[in-house]
Formats: sequence, C-alpha cells, structure tokens
Amino acid sequence: MGTYGHLTFLLLLLRAPGTFVKSAALPDLPRIVTLSEDAAPGARVAEVAVSCSNASSSPQVTLQHVESAVPVGSNVTQRNTDPSHPFNPIAISADGVPASTFRAEVTLRAGAELDAHQVNWYALALRAACPGEQEVTGQLYVRVTSGQALRCGFPFASTDGDVVRVSADVAPRAPLYVVQAQPPGGLMFQLRNSSTPLTLTHQGLVLAPDGGFSPSKDTQTFRLEIEVMDRHGQNCSGAVTVEVLPSRHPRVTILAPQRDVVVPEGIGPLEVVTQVRASGANICYAILAPTSPALFTIDEMTGEIRSTRRLEVAGAHLLIQAYNALQPSDQDTIMLNITVQGTDQRAPSCVPALYVSQVRETMSPGSTLVTLRCADPGGSDGSLHYTLEGPPGSRSYFHMEGPQLKINTTLDYDTEAMAAVGFQLTATIMVTAGGQPLRSTRVPVLVTVIPVNEFTPECPNGIIFTVSETAPFGSIVGRVVGTDRDRPPDSLEYSLEGGTGPAQPFSIDARTGEIRVVGPLSPPRRAGYRLTVRLTDTHNDLDPLNRRSRLCDVAVRLQVRA
Repeated sequence: MGTYGHLTFLLLLLRAPGTFVKSAALPDLPRIVTLSEDAAPGARVAEVAVSCSNASSSPQVTLQHVESAVPVGSNVTQRNTDPSHPFNPIAISADGVPASTFRAEVTLRAGAELDAHQVNWYALALRAACPGEQEVTGQLYVRVTSGQALRCGFPFASTDGDVVRVSADVAPRAPLYVVQAQPPGGLMFQLRNSSTPLTLTHQGLVLAPDGGFSPSKDTQTFRLEIEVMDRHGQNCSGAVTVEVLPSRHPRVTILAPQRDVVVPEGIGPLEVVTQVRASGANICYAILAPTSPALFTIDEMTGEIRSTRRLEVAGAHLLIQAYNALQPSDQDTIMLNITVQGTDQRAPSCVPALYVSQVRETMSPGSTLVTLRCADPGGSDGSLHYTLEGPPGSRSYFHMEGPQLKINTTLDYDTEAMAAVGFQLTATIMVTAGGQPLRSTRVPVLVTVIPVNEFTPECPNGIIFTVSETAPFGSIVGRVVGTDRDRPPDSLEYSLEGGTGPAQPFSIDARTGEIRVVGPLSPPRRAGYRLTVRLTDTHNDLDPLNRRSRLCDVAVRLQVRA
C-alpha cells in the first residue's frame, strides 16, 4: 500500500464511530516569550489560549513543573525541576469568542526577583484538562533579558555635580540630599572621599553630621564624590556640594552669669529650688558637673532645679549648661552655688516621700492606692492634716481619707479625658503639722493608668460584596471595616476562617481588611460565596494574651458575565 493509501486508512480509522476521543487544546503552545529582569512582582508574563470541545466546560490549567537554565558562554545548561521558580499558579478567565475558548494567565509571584546573570531561561510545562476530555500538555519558554543600564541623575552626574545649600542650625543627622539613579531598587552607594563629617546612608541619603554643623560666620563647603552600583555590577558616579550658610538664629546666652541660692533644710523631694533661664532657640538644659548629682536634678526643657530627696544642711556647686538642641555646639554655661541652711522648724517626714504606681483602668472607686506613714518632729502626730493639690483634671480622680489616698471615680482608659492627660494622673499630697508657724511636707503622686481589654470587636452590618465571575487574580472584592471601643481605637487584625483554597479563592489583608481574588472563581451557576472573617483586637492590653475576637459573615455575590 502506498503512502497515500496509508494516510487514507488512518483518516478512516480516526473517523470510525466509537474511536474518536475529545481532548483539551493549547493552540498557542509551544512558544517563547521575553521578560525583562526589571519586571515587577505580579507582572503578567504571558496569556495562553485553552480550548474545550464542550462550550459549557471550564478547564483547569496547572503548572506541571518548571525547569530553569543558566548562561554558560553562548550556551545554556539545563537544570532539574526548579521548586523555587518565580511564577504564580495559573489564573483562568473566559475569552468569550468562541464560547469554548479560555485564557490562562501566567504572572510573577509576590517577591519575585529576576536576574538574567543567574537564570536567563525558564521552561514551563502547562497541563490543561477539560471535564470529560483528555489532558494535554504544552511548553511555554520564558527568556529573561538584562534590565536597562544604570544611569545617575542630572546634575548630580555632571562635571560640576549638584549643589545644595542648608543653614548651619539644621538638626543633627537631618537629610540634606538624596542621590537619584535609574532604575531604582537594589542600589549600593559609596563615598569616594572620606574627609567629610557628612554621612551617606545605604539608601543614598546625605545626612548632616551627628553633632550638627559648627556655628560660623562664614559659609562652610563640603564636597562628596559618590559612586552608585547595582546588583549586576553596573556603576555610575557623581558629586554633590553642600554649602552650609551661617545661622540667622541668636546665640544661646544664659541671662545670669553666676548665682548663689540659699534654701532651708527640710525641703522635700522634687521641690523647685531655683530656675536657670537662657535666651536663644531650641534651648535645653543639663547639669555638667558633678556628673552624678546627688541632691539636685534639672528639667531639661524649663531649667527648673529640683531636689531629689529631703534636704539637710549641705552645700553644692552645679555647672549648668544651656544649649541649642538642634545645634549642640551653640551653648553657654553657669556656675550655680546652692547652700542648704539649717532651721529649727522641721516639717513632717513621710514614707513614701514620693508615690509612683501603675493601676489597671478597672480598679474600682474607693480602692486605696497608698497609706502614708508620716511623723511630726515636734511629737504631735495626731495634729497632721492631709490635703490634695495639683491639676484639677488629675486631682478629681483622687480623694484623701486621713493618710489614705483613694480612687474617687472610674479610671476609664478609653475616654478622651484620660487621653488628654496622657493616661498619667499627677497630684501632690500636702501634709501639714499644727502650731505656729505651720509646717508642711509635700508628697508628689504619679499614677499611670494601664489599659484592660474590655470590649469585643464589632462587625459592620450586612457585609455584601459583588465581584465578576471573571475577575482576574489580585482583584479587589471589598473591604471589611470592624470597630473596637478599646484604645487605641480600631486596632484590629483580620483573617479568613478556613484559609484560602479552591472552595474559598480569596485572601484578606491582615491590617486593612481588604479582600482580594487569589484563585479561580466558582464554576457556572454558582451564585456566590459565604466567607467568615475573624476580627481580633491588638494592643488593647499590656498582656498580649488578653485578646478578643469576633466572627463576621461576609457574602460575596458573583456577577455573571453576559
């Protein structure tokens, strides 16, 4: 039988009744696509046509395996199956013309990084299966090409470089300049000249010196020569000149060059002894000597000198510095002599002399915070009187019953009033002894209110979203917005009960509650999905184990494509 007779016999055999078997088709494959190594995660690599014999069928397309190849001279060396390949699972969408044709989309997974110097060729084996038909496989080849050449921005890369002008009183480590290069991402920056007080960060930021610039009447100039390199070894370079202009702010000056202060013994802890004042900008205060002062401390913002304990007869010499917080080299000093003189009129002494505590917001009114143990040096302890002083907003939370400091009302951490005082309540207990003259001691009180997780998160009403049944991978379905009455308000995490899978092809952003499509949607004639979203509160209790959660029902309706 001749060649023509053989072909005729085979055609007749294929067309014989009962011998024809339908199968899916990948008419686009095999084929080669080109992809730049600069492609972003989520980028589309290729679309492949998939055909089924039955128009009502919906195919399943999977990545059977992926092989990769590395460059060796002008050839490539084939590897085995690459389990860490950069491709997402295949997403299917209806093509529409004809009705039995579908599109399979190949995309880069999140976090994918391509490098043509390491891998420049991928072979993807795609398997297509239609219901009731034979499976078929096809090959998609992806060639990875090198990205664009590295280029430094102008005028940084020009002969003279770029110029930036700043004031001498700019804050220490303040950003002064950012080096621009294309394409961005994965760049390394290096100083060619090291004789500069400026700092170049790994992100290409030029920062002011750690201690700021030295004040000067003249303009100071610093030139930085910078080299930029990408992960492929490409480099470019340029220069930036930083001109530091003299500050226009007045110099820091202490208003009194030297002071002598006399205070009586018996002053309690944290009493104001005196105050240092200075003129200038951004002023802060510090005690330079002694380096560990035993009797006094200074408020760095106001310059108030306070006692650290009950004062007895003594003398102290303090070297005080006032300085510009944004320009520490701009400063002035004063020698302060403090003499504690003796007196026969000694005030009552109390234990504790300072009360600092943390209490839970659920502490009930009427509870005792502290009981003072006070003694009158004159011997008449029964004549001691206890009163409260301090800001009305804080003082209203307490009351005294003899030497006992008690809670006056609910310490609700979640109120605006508590937030307004920074969740810290301050007051002073004044202990006064009778006689003439009256003698008193003050006991400072600082109570920090700590949160308790009291409320369970609440679901929004009637959460219903609509999404097209052909929505592609990554499409936004909607956003669940839960609420929580604990502070900080609405500090929630979102999660899907049951996870993500074929029966629930969605994911939820744990921070924002945004729901996205992450898989093929249901076959035809399915109306939609029922999702269960768990709201879990966070940061509402000092104990991270004390968390509350609530389940919310979310309906996702499928919009059928006409």
